[in-house]
Amino acid sequence: MKKQKVLDNIRAARLAHVKWIDRARKLVEGGKITEDEIPVEATSCDFGHWFYSDGQILLAVFSVGSVKKLESKHKELHSVYMKIFKIYFDTSNQSFFAKLLNQRKKVSEKEKVLAHEELTYLEAISEELIAYLNVFEKNLNKIEEKDFEKLY
Repeated sequence: MKKQKVLDNIRAARLAHVKWIDRARKLVEGGKITEDEIPVEATSCDFGHWFYSDGQILLAVFSVGSVKKLESKHKELHSVYMKIFKIYFDTSNQSFFAKLLNQRKKVSEKEKVLAHEELTYLEAISEELIAYLNVFEKNLNKIEEKDFEKLY
């Protein structure tokens, strides 16, 4: 794989991540978001699809530890989002008729406050994840194409 392709993939993964965060923000701020629009599992979002496929090339260029830190941040992000997801989409306490009519869960004011707190934490984790991606991109840019091709 050419260095430019790896850089393009990192940029696309970062953009996919930013869009995922934007949808989570929109959900917490009262927007009409369906549960499918914000994948809960770290392997189900577009960033996760990249990371666990083409993103594995990072292991050929960078230390395992630095790539694991990126993975850890990504998993932490999804763990925090799970708390938000449960606030808005957990229907285990809804009545049979509410579920049958596909009514959206009623979110209390207390739950909205909690969701905003979790969103603040989510955004902080997101900034760290993006910072890791920026470091990878910056360091890749320093590598000559011919040297890059020798790495893997």
